[in-house]
Amino acid sequence: MNLENSIDESEPCDESEPCVLVEGPSWADADFYGKWLRAAAKAERLFKKARNNPSFVNQIERLLVIAMLDFSICATVLLSRLERNLVTLVVRLDGEEVEELVTEFVIMAEMGFFVRTGQRYQMMVPTQLNIDKVKTAVLKYAQTEDEDYDLHPEYLIATMPYAEAQVWQKRLRVMDEAHRCADRLLLLED
Repeated sequence: MNLENSIDESEPCDESEPCVLVEGPSWADADFYGKWLRAAAKAERLFKKARNNPSFVNQIERLLVIAMLDFSICATVLLSRLERNLVTLVVRLDGEEVEELVTEFVIMAEMGFFVRTGQRYQMMVPTQLNIDKVKTAVLKYAQTEDEDYDLHPEYLIATMPYAEAQVWQKRLRVMDEAHRCADRLLLLED
């Protein structure tokens, strides 16, 4: 997992590069962070249990070739990226050594760790996380594989160009925290 692949003002990036913008909860909401990380640890335990099934492993073989698939590590890395901008993080779809992080992000979104609101995502603590939900999320991403053995995250997640992600990051960073969180709740209710 490459910690250097989040976007910030110091890292050059093609303005049209596809990215995923994720908005976090209130800054320093340790209660949310703790629940979110515990849910990621649960997803990891369930995934390890699912991997005991040879039929399941056979269906996700390509994913296991390209990614270590550790949801606990991914959640920790993504959460640490919130510190750079305080309210948002960006996941790049292109670039070196990003495929593993993108794979885990897509699967975690399918499990409910990220909820789409318009063209961006909100961090959420997933509800009703169980082995079937984990297996379904992993299989859904595995099924995006084409005849050239390429996986297609863009089939399952909404992206935006880097330039648009940067505008959203600045807008959300300067917004009053109470207003931003109220807007976030309204978006999640829709």
